[in-house]
Amino acid sequence: MSRRALALFLVAGVVLAFVPNLRSALDFPIFYLIFLYSLFFWITQATSWNILTGFSGYFSFGQAAFFGVGVYTSAILVARYDVGFFATLPAAGIMATVLAGTIGFLAFRLRALRGEVFALLTLAVTFVLTALAGANSYIDGGQGHRVSVPDYPSFLGSYPDFIYRVGLVMAIASVAIAYSIQHSRFGRGLFAIRDDEDVAEALGTPTLRYKMLVLSLSGFLAGAAGGIHSLQISYITIGETFSFTVPLFVILMSVLGGRNHWLGPVIGATVVYTLRDRLSGAGFEAWSQILLGSILILAIIFAPEGLYPRVRARLRLVILVAVVVLAVESGADVGGASLDQITIAMLVVLPLLLVPDRILRWTGWLRPAVVPVGRKARRAATWDRESLTLRATGQEASVAVGSDAVSAPLLQCDQIRMEFDGLHALQDVDISISAGEIVGLVGPNGSGKSTLINVMSGMFAPTSGSVRFRGVDITGRPPHVISNLGIARTYQIPRPFATMTVFDNVAVACMFRHKGMTLDEAQHAAWEYLEFTGLVDVADTLPSQVNLHQRKFLELARGLASEPEVLMLDEVLSGLNPTEIDESVEMIRRIHASGHTIVIVEHVMRVVTDLASRMVVLNYGRKLAEGTPAEVMNDREVVKAYLGREHA
Repeated sequence: MSRRALALFLVAGVVLAFVPNLRSALDFPIFYLIFLYSLFFWITQATSWNILTGFSGYFSFGQAAFFGVGVYTSAILVARYDVGFFATLPAAGIMATVLAGTIGFLAFRLRALRGEVFALLTLAVTFVLTALAGANSYIDGGQGHRVSVPDYPSFLGSYPDFIYRVGLVMAIASVAIAYSIQHSRFGRGLFAIRDDEDVAEALGTPTLRYKMLVLSLSGFLAGAAGGIHSLQISYITIGETFSFTVPLFVILMSVLGGRNHWLGPVIGATVVYTLRDRLSGAGFEAWSQILLGSILILAIIFAPEGLYPRVRARLRLVILVAVVVLAVESGADVGGASLDQITIAMLVVLPLLLVPDRILRWTGWLRPAVVPVGRKARRAATWDRESLTLRATGQEASVAVGSDAVSAPLLQCDQIRMEFDGLHALQDVDISISAGEIVGLVGPNGSGKSTLINVMSGMFAPTSGSVRFRGVDITGRPPHVISNLGIARTYQIPRPFATMTVFDNVAVACMFRHKGMTLDEAQHAAWEYLEFTGLVDVADTLPSQVNLHQRKFLELARGLASEPEVLMLDEVLSGLNPTEIDESVEMIRRIHASGHTIVIVEHVMRVVTDLASRMVVLNYGRKLAEGTPAEVMNDREVVKAYLGREHA
C-alpha cells in the first residue's frame, strides 16, 4: 500500500473513531452507534467474501462456516475458560483460517473442484458444522453460550462506544487489506485466476499458493469479525450463528456493489443494510426483502458490473440529486429522523444508477468510469527504446541454426506417453529442440500436437517419459515453475483475461516472469511488447472489443512478455486471412531474430515450410517423420497421412 493510501485509511479511521465523542454535542441517539457497528460488521463480512470470490472467482457459500467458527471460538473461550475477550479475537480468526486452509487443501489440488462444485463444497461444510455443533455438548449441544461484556479500557467510552470502535477497526482493516490486494502483484494474480486459471498458471502465476492465501485471509477476516459479533449477539445459538443470512446477504451486497473493486462491498453493504434496517424498523420487513430482491434483479440486468462503476461515472449527478433531495426533505420536514431522510435519498438515487449510459450520455453528466491505467503507465515508462528498435528490425544478435551453439538440446522429450482413459494421445514420442531453431510440429487433426505442447508446458503430466530443459528434468512440474524457467506458449483459440485490458493482459505476464517486479514496473515494461506487436492503439481496450488478428497478436505479446527462451506457438495463424497470415509470419520472423527458440504447431504448410529449419510430423500420437521441410514433404508416409494415399 502506498503511503498516501495508508494515510487516507488512518485519517478516516481516526475521524470516525471520534464520532461517539460528538454524541452529546450533536444530540444523536445511541441507536446510531449500534446501527453503524452493524454496518461495519456487514462491510467486513462482504469484503471478506469478495476478496475470495470477487477477486479470484471461486464462488463460496462458506461465509456462515467461517463466521460461525469465529463466533463459537470467542464464545467458548470467554464463557468456559474466562479468556480475555481481546485475546479471543485472533484465536477466532486463526480457527476460521484453519478451516479455510483445510477446505483449500482438499479442493484446490483437484481441477474438478472448481465453479459450482467448489460452491457446493463450501455449502456442505456449513451443514457439517451445524450438525457437529448440535451433536457435541462441548461446542454447543443445543445449550447455547452467553457472552458477557468484558473489561475494556475506560477511554473507549460506554459499551455502545466500545463496540462501535471495535467494529470500526475491523472494517477499516478489512477494506484496507482489500485495497492493498487490488493494487498489488497478488491482486493481479487473483484477477488472472478469476478470468482463466490455466492461462494464469502457464504465465507464471503460482495459482495454488495464491488461492490458499486468499481463502485463508478471507476466513481470518470472517472469523475475527465473528468473534467481535459474539459480543454484540450476547447469547450464541446454533440456528442464529450458522444460518444462511450471512452468506446470502454478503453475496447480495458484493454483487450489488461490484465484485471487481475493493469499494464494491462497501457500497453494496451500505445500500442493502440501510434499506433493510429502515424498512424493517418501519414495519415493512417483508417489503424489504421484495425491494432488495427487485433492486438486485434490476442491477443484474442493467448494471451487471455492480454499482461502483456507475457511481464513479455519474458521481456529479449522484451528489447533486442526493443534496437536492436532502435539502427538500429538511425544508419540508419529510422523513423524520436523519437516517430515514438518507434512506429516501438513496431510493431516489438508485434508479439513476441503473439508467443505461446511452440515455445519460447526451446530458453531459456521464464521464469515463476510470482513467485507463495504460495511458498513465505509458507516460511514466522508461524502457530502452534503442533496444526495442533493434528487436523490432531484427538487427539484434541471434543464434545461427547449425552452429555449435545449437548442437546441445535446449528442450528434450524422451519416450513421452500420454493416456486419457485408455486413449493413447502420445505414444513414446521423442523430440529434441536446440537453441535458435524454429521447429515445425505438424500432423493431421488429433495427431497429438497440442497434447505434446501441453506436456512440454506443464499443463499435462505425462503418463510416462521425461521432459528436460537445459538438462534439468522438469517432468510433472507445475506450469508456473516451467514458465519461470523460460518456456512460454500460446493457445490455438486465444484465451485473454476477459476483464483486463490488452495492456493489463501483457503487464500480468511481465510481472510473473520476474518475481521481484512490482505492478508499476510491470506496467512500464508492458509497453515494449505492445509496441513490438503493434497493439499500442488498442492498449486500453478489452480483448472482446478487438478483432481475431489482434487477439492472436495479444497471445504473442503475452508470450514474449514472459521472456522465454522457448516460445511454443499453437496454431497461432488459424482463422486468419492470407494478408493477416503474412503479417503474422513476419512477426514470427522478428521474434526469432530477437533470439527466441520457436516451436510452431500449424496446419498452413506453406508457412511451416517457409519458417521452420526442421519439421517433426506426428500421426496417431506417434512420431512419423523428422527432418528438413524438403525431406519431410517428400516422405511417402507423411504424404499418405495427410492425403490418405501414396505419393504419386
